[in-house]
Amino acid sequence: MFNKTIFKQTLKSNMRLWFIITGILIAMSSLIIAIFNPATMEQMMNLMERLIEDPALLATIASNFSLLNVLAMNFYTGMGIILTLIYVIITSNALVCSHVDRGSMAYILSTPIKRTTVVITQAIYFVIALLLMYTLLTLSGMVTAQMFHGGVFTRAYTADVREVADFLNMDRSTVADDLTIIARNPEAVEIGAQARNIDVDVYIIYLDMLIAEQQATEAEEITPPIEETPEERAIREEMERMAEEMAEDMQNRFMDGVEAAAEILEMQATSLIFDLGLIKDDPIVLVAASEAAEMHPMQFVAIINMQLANEQVMQDAQVNFNIPDYIMLNIGVFLLMFATSGISFLASCLFNLTKNAMAIGAGIPIAFYLFQTMAAVGEDLEFFRFLTINTLYNPMRVIGSGTFWWQFVVLGAIGFLLYAFSIKIFKEKDLPL
Repeated sequence: MFNKTIFKQTLKSNMRLWFIITGILIAMSSLIIAIFNPATMEQMMNLMERLIEDPALLATIASNFSLLNVLAMNFYTGMGIILTLIYVIITSNALVCSHVDRGSMAYILSTPIKRTTVVITQAIYFVIALLLMYTLLTLSGMVTAQMFHGGVFTRAYTADVREVADFLNMDRSTVADDLTIIARNPEAVEIGAQARNIDVDVYIIYLDMLIAEQQATEAEEITPPIEETPEERAIREEMERMAEEMAEDMQNRFMDGVEAAAEILEMQATSLIFDLGLIKDDPIVLVAASEAAEMHPMQFVAIINMQLANEQVMQDAQVNFNIPDYIMLNIGVFLLMFATSGISFLASCLFNLTKNAMAIGAGIPIAFYLFQTMAAVGEDLEFFRFLTINTLYNPMRVIGSGTFWWQFVVLGAIGFLLYAFSIKIFKEKDLPL
């Protein structure tokens, strides 16, 4: 059922295209990972402000702008799919139909090798080639992330932790695990703020937030959960509701102040929200913003500092390279290409002429990709998602703790059934021998 000679010949014939496509995929993915820098978020968001006028919405998008999000939104829904489609379409035709069309299949089958052995060998090659392609892509992405950001094979440390640890001549892990070491030392605080390129008062708030998070985590580990009575739960929920309302009101007033400051600075509020230091540095602008927000200037500055500290926390999280999520991204796209390649392989086994095989083997996968793209445009075209299997792979759902296992199972089942049907079709059809 498997022939080594045919496999080796197929490998030699298709090796060049495989190396080209795999190399481009690895280069593009590695480039995105290497150049990702949360500190340049302002530049990227400034490009989006032309499309999004709501500053609050833009801030929400920025909070989800992580390294894996960038990969998911760009590579795994764009060029990462298109390049693999090119490989799938060309290779599927070369594996079976091209041999029939050129007449070389007659020579192969004139030997004792059976049809089933030929088509199964070609199918095995196709699947292994795709599997190896995404295995190398996964490994290269992890290596690139480790080189430029750390945290994949070794622990990653922020710039302030590295600088302070060197200054205090302490182990980095010790400083990272107990940030009070920095907070208690005024010189360390100044060094940490300089390392992160932020004001000292903002850095102090940033440290307080992380220290509180560390202490809360430690408390959860040593303190067993306490069951609430219905009355206690009702009180807690009411307090949380009131706190949310107060926070929402404060945020709305703050945004009124930002918009007032933006008018004086003659810039858009969506740009100013990512450069709040401009308000702090200009007394006239600060007073105008405070009046519009109906706050004392010191209160307005305190909110700005809190916002800036939150940005620092988000930047730390945005570089976090979640290995399980990254692996699942690649497993998902492999399963999508496995199912898609099944369509192209079936067309290659079904037709004897290359033009017919290419029409179906290329037409359907390309149509599926276009349908997915159209479905993402707006609600009016959302029905197109029911006309393509590509919507079974949603990268944002994979990295967003959504449900995706059943979609993966469906894609795997589709691919398996298509390859099985392809083998059956080729075994039983008439060939122009």
